[in-house]
Amino acid sequence: MATPKTTPGKSTAAPAARPHQAEGAVRQMLQVTPKRDGFRRAGRAWHGTTHVGLDELTPTQFEQLTHEPMLITQLLEVPADTAADLAGDDAASAASN
Repeated sequence: MATPKTTPGKSTAAPAARPHQAEGAVRQMLQVTPKRDGFRRAGRAWHGTTHVGLDELTPTQFEQLTHEPMLITQLLEVPADTAADLAGDDAASAASN
């Protein structure tokens, strides 16, 4: 039976959580634009162009959104700090509708 290789001086413990995203970190987001404003799918009403993090969707919701002919979807990889700005802009525009 083989034993795992160990490197002296290196810890195998998980790194501590960081309050800020690591430099160069990206987040996958789904950009959703309805062909008709207010169209509902995956438990949400879609107004204008909306950005949703993939971690906010279940696999079923992702499938519903990407296979719906009334929605235009695009999978994006954006810097983590930009992702927060996109989601914030979408929430602000939805509140004004």
